[in-house]
Amino acid sequence: MASMSPNPTLSKSRYLSGDQCYLKLWYDSHERDLAPPPDSSLQALFDTKQEVGRLARKRHPGGHSIGWNDRYVRDALEETRKVIEAGKAPALFEAAFRHEDVLVGVDILERLSRGGWRLCDVKSTSDVHAIHVPDVAIQLWVLRGAGLDVREVEVITLNRDYVHDGIALDPHSLFRSHPVLDEAEALQEIVSTRVKEMLAMLGRSAAPDIVPGAHCFTPRKCPYYAHCTRDVVQPVHGVGELPFLHACRRAQLEEAGIKEIRDIPSEFPLTPLQAAVRQAVQQQRAIVHEGVSSALAELTPPVHYLNLETFQPAIPRYAGTRPFEAIPFQFSVHTVRGDVSLGNTHYLHEQDDDPRTHVADRLIEAVGTKGSICTYSHTERTTLNALAAALPERAKALTAITERLFDLRTVVRDSYYHPEFRGSFSMNSVLPVLVPGMDYDDLEIRDSMTATAQYTQALRSVSKDERQQNFKSLRAYCHRNTLAMVRLRDALLAVMDYPRSGSYNRAWLYCSFCGKSQFEANRLIVGIHVNICDECVKLCNDIILDDRS
Repeated sequence: MASMSPNPTLSKSRYLSGDQCYLKLWYDSHERDLAPPPDSSLQALFDTKQEVGRLARKRHPGGHSIGWNDRYVRDALEETRKVIEAGKAPALFEAAFRHEDVLVGVDILERLSRGGWRLCDVKSTSDVHAIHVPDVAIQLWVLRGAGLDVREVEVITLNRDYVHDGIALDPHSLFRSHPVLDEAEALQEIVSTRVKEMLAMLGRSAAPDIVPGAHCFTPRKCPYYAHCTRDVVQPVHGVGELPFLHACRRAQLEEAGIKEIRDIPSEFPLTPLQAAVRQAVQQQRAIVHEGVSSALAELTPPVHYLNLETFQPAIPRYAGTRPFEAIPFQFSVHTVRGDVSLGNTHYLHEQDDDPRTHVADRLIEAVGTKGSICTYSHTERTTLNALAAALPERAKALTAITERLFDLRTVVRDSYYHPEFRGSFSMNSVLPVLVPGMDYDDLEIRDSMTATAQYTQALRSVSKDERQQNFKSLRAYCHRNTLAMVRLRDALLAVMDYPRSGSYNRAWLYCSFCGKSQFEANRLIVGIHVNICDECVKLCNDIILDDRS
């Protein structure tokens, strides 16, 4: 049962929730526990926003900071009023204002020399996004409603052209100001109407009845989506699994009432990749195109499997870097000659200084000068090119490494599709299908975004134990990525060999009941000493139901 407030109020963040969906606002206000707790990636974003905000304040020396939270709203409002009336502070930070049951805190409120005020909203991005305008619009509505003479409105973002000199950050050059007064003023009537609607809705005893739809993902995925769709029967293979499906094509399918890929007619225009996905779903089998063997034959031994992890600090940390520049901090390399593993080399930079030279030197040593270098993304190529530009004395060796790169993901995308990929060619989607029993579920870190967040958290942490635990998790994730590529290549070769040989291969997995291989079965569940395919699971279930009846 929701805990109802006798006098519902709005904040800036809650208004933006309501701007996306009134039901989201309801849950934010009354049933916040229905959302999952923030993960490390979300926490990293929050920490970055705080760090960027503190640095932006240095552009206004002598500014007055209003320290407050939800427990001390009255004190914050009073302090804001007194500082403004005193007329001395050139700027206020986190100034508090209330108007018609809407409370906002303003990142920076700058006093203009000619009179009036400039409202500045600080964002930890490099561009102004669509959601930023409603954000400043609700603040402008509250401030003017509270009687403040706001004459200018700006969104402050990081400047991607700024290059850190390695000595001290220049807060004036690091940030860019984007005037948005006209855009914010154009929304004032809409804001006024929606505030009244939102407050009225929050005062009712029942949540609004809103059906999940496209708005659940715009401007970002709603944290309550899983709750709102808990009773919705999802398509077996919905049209959302079609890779790179254009919005207009999706709209055409929706108008025709088509939700399942299997129901898409043959005459409906699809790209070759989308057509392969449709064929795989309709026939409930993997689609294998010619070319896998020839593509993999281009690999020159010894083959090195490389995973390179980066993080993108919003505020540049090292000399010569820009905001959000990708900085490599760890890598793993598995080296194989034929069927013989030559071992694994791993490096993780654990210090707070610039990791680029250390990563470059260890990587150059790890991959040597011979053999192809397999990756599973374009990230390694992009990162190595940037690394060569940043380290001219190592550019020749790094460029030579780049010339040996081979993208295994492209081979999978162009040659093989299984219905259980569900429209994704990420390693997390592909690996469990092609290499049953191997995935990331046993790891604390399961994707690159979490890896970035964990590394950033480790650098910020003052706890030695926490740092070491994060580093241990990072090593395990990076090692799994390169070992996964080794197994994936073996599986692709087996896929191409099976139709020709039709023979038993002890390296493959088979259903213990019907004998289908991992490449014939739609899904193979792997046990300790026994495996079973999806068709045999269904057959066993039917037998049990028959016995019960």
